[in-house]
Amino acid sequence: MKKLLIVSFLFFFSSSILADQKDSRLNELFEKLYLSSSNLESSIIISDIWEIWSIIETPNVQQLYNKAKLQMDNGEFQSAIQLFTKVININPEFAEAWNKRATTYFLMGEFDKSISDIEKTLILEPRHFGALDGLAEIYLLKKDLIKAAATYEKILKIIPSSKKSKDRLEKINELFV
Repeated sequence: MKKLLIVSFLFFFSSSILADQKDSRLNELFEKLYLSSSNLESSIIISDIWEIWSIIETPNVQQLYNKAKLQMDNGEFQSAIQLFTKVININPEFAEAWNKRATTYFLMGEFDKSISDIEKTLILEPRHFGALDGLAEIYLLKKDLIKAAATYEKILKIIPSSKKSKDRLEKINELFV
């Protein structure tokens, strides 16, 4: 009986510290992010959000994800794509795997594939400012300034203090004046 209580407690406790885009701490962090008035303050909050987004509930899938991210960071794009795809196949609701695969496709110049994964990321986590920023970059590279501007406006609804988004939006708007 004592073992059962310990196991139950550990299960309950461990499930309460699990993360990803469904983590209950995110709503408060996004509220703070929205109200943040400086890039320093928002950078700290953004870092906390990224940390939560990057945690998946299954240890072996977390290892695959971490390895894929390392491969992406090291420029081993094909291997990273394969591992991110495995993670997605195991847990298709893990938004950050979709986002990181989108990033990898972006780094490979595969913009249409990147957009497809960004769209899936945004379905799972509509507030994903990283995915939105990647999407805006793709639109800029494709010279689709209207879609880029609309995407920067979406980012500013999440992070009103985003200097990058404000600056880019201002430059785009100057081109239309």
